[in-house]
Amino acid sequence: MKKFEKEKLSDVDVYLGEPNEQVRESMRAMMRGEGFRKMRTFARMDDLLNAIKETPPDLLIAADDIDPGLFDTIRDIRHFKIGRNPFIMITLMVRAESDDAVKRAVLAGADDVMIKPVAPGKLLERVAQVTFNRLPFIATTDYVGPERRKPNSDRPSKIRQLDVVNTFKTKLEGRRMSSGELARAVEANMNDVMAARLDSHGLKLGWICGLILKSYDDKTINKELEDRILILVSVLEDAGRTARVLGEPELAQICTQMAREVEEMAEKYQEPSDHQLSTIRKLTKAFELAKMAKMGPAPHQSEQVQPAAG
Repeated sequence: MKKFEKEKLSDVDVYLGEPNEQVRESMRAMMRGEGFRKMRTFARMDDLLNAIKETPPDLLIAADDIDPGLFDTIRDIRHFKIGRNPFIMITLMVRAESDDAVKRAVLAGADDVMIKPVAPGKLLERVAQVTFNRLPFIATTDYVGPERRKPNSDRPSKIRQLDVVNTFKTKLEGRRMSSGELARAVEANMNDVMAARLDSHGLKLGWICGLILKSYDDKTINKELEDRILILVSVLEDAGRTARVLGEPELAQICTQMAREVEEMAEKYQEPSDHQLSTIRKLTKAFELAKMAKMGPAPHQSEQVQPAAG
């Protein structure tokens, strides 16, 4: 296993969010002893957030009991709603008694998740392993983060994989990015993220349209069907926003127009018109054709996907 070279860690910016003073100071002392000189610790989420907004760290380590909103905050970082670098290395430490904490941490986009109590030595081993072997990122309609599905799994992913900036590894290699270089790298990566999200919208459109049409074919006209139609509206709206960010106003307008038509259908979903059903059948193909005309063909073939993150 590759380990850190102690002399190369002095320039790495690390933020540690841990509410327990004894644990926090123990980890800080250990990491400083291992060579991390630029180490900042935080007992409160507000202070940690302010620091991230001011200057992004190379590595963020946070405990889930620092704040109930931690997972939402991590998701916002990954979606570039907080801070200036959505691709910082993130390790989350979660309590064993919290049943869904690991799942929530993974879905938020963390690079690594460890069960508390975390031995300082083990933490460093895991951070080194993830830093040198960082998984490529993926971007779907509701997830930005590492692609955790293995290439040799029963259901290998065909979603576009992205190599994102890793300032931690850059510093270990003896290089340092200026704020301007970081901003340009993040912008390029975010363009890739948005393009990948647009691909993902096409996949999700196909999946949800198939379920809607099956419900009508099987005559299972119920609340679940209505919910699926409303999900379709939200996917189209998000696709429109994504296209607008990518500088594709015509595609954005098409998505918005489709969203309004489907929204009208949701109001009378129990008795849809033939035209509305035809729209659902054509929707995925129309979206793909519009996307290809503006963006060029996607590098991967479409696949059926579940709505949860990869």
